[in-house]
Amino acid sequence: MNKKAGLPFLLAISMAIGVWLGTGLQSPFAKDDRSEARQKMDQIMRYVEEDYVDTISRENLEDELIAYLLQRLDPHSYYISEDDLATMQEPLEGGFEGIGVSFNLRNDTIYIINTIKDGPSDKAGLLPGDQIVGVNGDTIAGTGLDNKTVMALLKGPSGSDVQVQVKRANEKDWLSFDLTRGSIAIHSIDAAYMYDDTTAYVKLARFAKTTYQEFQDRVYPLREKGATSIIIDLRSNGGGVLDAATDLADEFLEKGKLITYIEGKNRPRKDYFATEKGRFENTKLTVIIDQFSASASEVFAGAIQDQKRGTIIGRKSYGKGLVQEENEWSDGSATRLTVARYYTPNGRNIQREYESIASTSFSQNDSIEIGGIVPDFEMERDTVGVTWLYAEIVHRGLLNDFVYAYRDKHFNELKNLDADAFIANVSIDTIGVDFKQYVQENDVFIDESEWQISHDRMLTRVKAILARSLFDDEVYYRIYNTMDPYVMKAVE
Repeated sequence: MNKKAGLPFLLAISMAIGVWLGTGLQSPFAKDDRSEARQKMDQIMRYVEEDYVDTISRENLEDELIAYLLQRLDPHSYYISEDDLATMQEPLEGGFEGIGVSFNLRNDTIYIINTIKDGPSDKAGLLPGDQIVGVNGDTIAGTGLDNKTVMALLKGPSGSDVQVQVKRANEKDWLSFDLTRGSIAIHSIDAAYMYDDTTAYVKLARFAKTTYQEFQDRVYPLREKGATSIIIDLRSNGGGVLDAATDLADEFLEKGKLITYIEGKNRPRKDYFATEKGRFENTKLTVIIDQFSASASEVFAGAIQDQKRGTIIGRKSYGKGLVQEENEWSDGSATRLTVARYYTPNGRNIQREYESIASTSFSQNDSIEIGGIVPDFEMERDTVGVTWLYAEIVHRGLLNDFVYAYRDKHFNELKNLDADAFIANVSIDTIGVDFKQYVQENDVFIDESEWQISHDRMLTRVKAILARSLFDDEVYYRIYNTMDPYVMKAVE
């Protein structure tokens, strides 16, 4: 092996062992006498510290080397620094602490897309379209902001205070708001509504600790509204908490049906079975997946498919079937190490193949290609209405930019509409007049034939984004799903 190529790996091993021993934990290599290999690693580490051309931060080097080691094992084992741990946990925990706004960075300024209902910003009177230009008296607009910086400014422990200065349309002077940060929920379910008289549509964004409770709160009532069929949309759902996926599958499977099992070299097989609590065991079910559906999404889809409980449509899923065990260390950092694999009820390995310094041979009987869930009905890539004009408009971000400009201009009219009135009374043709002018003002040549081909797709999406900025994700899907071929196929 090339000596330069091998050095990072040796350093990674050395530092990982050093950190392990430094925390006071029992090393897996612990002996009374130091082995020759460990001595060699220590020698290399001292050599780098003493003779490397530049000054090295040992702390930063430790983080980098441990991260490098874990990444060489498989795609999903990784190291999390203390600074990043809380942020990474938020989607799985189902919430965070902050001022309660969704925002976009435009022209180096924090632009409020929407305030979270009953959150600190909503209660204080901040409005969609407001621009946060100062925090605690310090001007922040035009200072090279990025998302991480914004999060550091606005998020903080529940109960802590922050003052924000806001620029509002038609107001000459900045407005100042004193906010007390609070607990803000991150919802797993983006939408749950009746698509038609008998079909419920559920868009599930992630599997978190709160997912099952959300399902009970938002989907159970749809049964009372006449839902005899359910569409579970798992597109772009990257997974999350295993228990959330098995709880959801339990709703649709009869007692005793195997949902999934996990097994690893040092983890004995553990089976997950459905119980008697399912309320949707006789409800027609269709699950939509795509190439970004992963992990817990694949566990759910695989269980439904293997147990012949519903139809899977869409595109082949990502193929993430490795189980991570999280350990937090004394310095506040954490590791997520792969300790087992997920399998479908029929024994299919969900994980796609990958290169690793470890052995990747599989012990199970794989009668089907390893990796991912192949839909029962595979959809082609959706290209209806896609033209060069549409692609340019999307690529340049003009859809979103127009929505924010249009929303600010017409906010006083739009704010008096509820979601149903907006859907019924705001037509894409009316929006289209302003949108076409906006596109031309941004130096986009409009080919009229392409405009006509893309018109409905573009303007329906614009209307849906506008609805999201005024209301919530559910209204977005109520509008967009009327032209989504995946949803239309699922209903069929």
